Amino acid sequence: MKIFLIASECPPAAGGIATYVGNMAAMFSDAGHDITVFARSPQTGIEEKNKLKIIKIVPKDTYLLNSPKAHPRSETHPAFPHNVMGYWGAISYQLAEEVINYIRTHGQPDIIESEDYSGIAYFLLQKKLLGCPELQRVPIVLNLHSPQYLLYPADKMPSYHLCDYWVGRMEKFCILAADGIFAPTHYIAQQVKTTLNPDLDIEIIPLPAPQKLLYKKQLPLSLPTPGDIVYFGRLEVRKGIIPLLEACSQLWDAGINFQLTAIGGDTWYHLQGCYMKAYLTEKYRQYINSGKLIISSPLPQAQLYERVKKAWCVVLPSLWENFPNTCLESMLLGKAILASSAVGHVEMLQTAAMQGGLVFDWQNSNDFANKLNQVLSYSTTEILELGSKARTLILKISAPENVLSKRMAHLKKVIGQHKDRNIFPSLNYLPHGKVSYPSSLVVDTDISIKGRISICIPFYNCGHYISETLNSVFASTYPDLEVIIFNDGSTEKKSLETLAVIDRTYSNLKIIHSENLGVAAARNKMVEIASGEYIAFLDADDRVSPSFYTQAAKVLKQYKNVGFVASWIKEFGNSEKVWVAWNTEFPYLLCHNTLGVCTVVRKAAYLAAGSMKSVLAENLEDYECWINMCEKGWLGVVIPELHYFYRIRSDSRLQKGNREQLLYLYELIAEEHPQLYQDYGAEVYHLLNQNGASWLWDNPSQNTSELNVNMTGMEILSLVINKLKKVYSDGGISLILNRSLLVGKSLLRTWR
Repeated sequence: MKIFLIASECPPAAGGIATYVGNMAAMFSDAGHDITVFARSPQTGIEEKNKLKIIKIVPKDTYLLNSPKAHPRSETHPAFPHNVMGYWGAISYQLAEEVINYIRTHGQPDIIESEDYSGIAYFLLQKKLLGCPELQRVPIVLNLHSPQYLLYPADKMPSYHLCDYWVGRMEKFCILAADGIFAPTHYIAQQVKTTLNPDLDIEIIPLPAPQKLLYKKQLPLSLPTPGDIVYFGRLEVRKGIIPLLEACSQLWDAGINFQLTAIGGDTWYHLQGCYMKAYLTEKYRQYINSGKLIISSPLPQAQLYERVKKAWCVVLPSLWENFPNTCLESMLLGKAILASSAVGHVEMLQTAAMQGGLVFDWQNSNDFANKLNQVLSYSTTEILELGSKARTLILKISAPENVLSKRMAHLKKVIGQHKDRNIFPSLNYLPHGKVSYPSSLVVDTDISIKGRISICIPFYNCGHYISETLNSVFASTYPDLEVIIFNDGSTEKKSLETLAVIDRTYSNLKIIHSENLGVAAARNKMVEIASGEYIAFLDADDRVSPSFYTQAAKVLKQYKNVGFVASWIKEFGNSEKVWVAWNTEFPYLLCHNTLGVCTVVRKAAYLAAGSMKSVLAENLEDYECWINMCEKGWLGVVIPELHYFYRIRSDSRLQKGNREQLLYLYELIAEEHPQLYQDYGAEVYHLLNQNGASWLWDNPSQNTSELNVNMTGMEILSLVINKLKKVYSDGGISLILNRSLLVGKSLLRTWR
């Protein structure tokens, strides 16, 4: 079988995902399957060994400061799309592009697998659903590893900062959109079902053990030292390090004699605003000074195994856990294990027939102390026997040959059941959501010409631009277009003369003259007389790509619940910025628009939803319309390509808008949809509380404050560094400056 594996970490690395990728890729390739790994990596390159290929992909954010001539938010910038969206959204887009380009030269795989973490499969799935030819007929399966939307509360961190919040939305979309889902434990499968959909079909398949730990001759002999307790893993809230040290300190104070060594990487402790190691070191300094507690940085794998082999017991105190490598490796090393209950690693330690460790309950205040005392009281023989049981158990669970058979059966099932969808997946329809599918998925099209697109262009004194707009329309590859121009009371002589010339030039174009009604009423009038099944809104000074209408119509024909289709936006005229649009999702859509007016709309759905409202004559009439259609159950989906070219000019209606106007119009929109704002009130509150006024937001994948500070800071840093490089030509100085540049870029990207 030909398999692609998409990963956020590249093996060999210390991370749990990288370890999984390395083990899984080796398992498949050793069994004779062709496997290609596309992995985010700090260094570019391709590694090949037998049937395994690892393609290392360096994030393009490294170029954020290296192109002073390019517009900072243009698609021509070498960092694109990192310059216009949040980090994980850009990584997802970059990985999708790499996979698609690879398929063009090497052919399609039988199946693609991705982890759920940070939604890295988001754009791969979005592009597939929207008809990307390279991805058609290729199933995409998702491994439930550690979605951040579940980790945020487990790590006691705020989860509504836009960049973090949208990562969670991307992860959830990936789970709903995947063609198959598997998880290593029932624990994470149940959590995902609880938060998304209890009817999700999730296959439970354990993770494979690393080959090098399966043979006793490669394992360090277990030489347990009495009283030596070891924890290894990140110093992280969800890993239970805080209650572990608190419980141990109480036991030390009670005179219980043992030593705890905590080995792991540092993390940020959000509740205290500091790094976890600093927090723990300060709080438990007396035990560190007395030698009872050792807090160690991560160790290389060989050194780690040598250290763990001396432990009397390995403690796993996690508050949230899936299928941790810490537990897997400890069991393979034959160690006695003391682990917390009610999380995923319990499924590794206990089966109906065997128990491979002791389990305690954090909810029982004395349980940890009792179980630790029990472990400390064991003889060396009893400790070795407990470790031997653990190793026997994990070999049954995670032996590669056992995992491989389950994985292959699942992959074949997914491939065999794979078919095109006619319902587009969306978080709007979650069982505990507030929106249901449209009342009628099959809308009446008898009054319209099936398949025709009626392009509706409101016109007011745009004579300078309309010919350019029409040229882009008539360059379309779509075969059945109707063009309607609504002259909304134009007063400029040149514009009226231009309309007269256009009327004589084009036979397949209809011009309607009217007194000034406003843009919302003008669009509604055009929709009423349009003969097409679909309506395409386009302003008289903008442009579209040749393929937009063809792609949009294909999406509307395939998905019964999609009401309108948009695309990413390229500004021109007084700006070169790219604006990233997103599928319409509640509750974010109630705070900020996610797409432009240039959309292709299902006419019957538009009319049934009530069209655009003239009460918003000054602005935002299209935004309110999208909310209205989505409230009725329709979706707006976005083709993640540049098809809409939006002219920026100082005298446009949008540019003349002001803060007071926008605030008033937002009030009107909320008044039009009181039940929606009530239903999503708590989430809207969290979004506004953690991100500020929504009219200042740019896109959901990036915090507004970060975006503004980052771009300003990057531009300043770039100017300073480039000036210094000109002054200092010495190679050593240049190296220092380049490193400083990367550090500065990293700090700016992560600053809040």
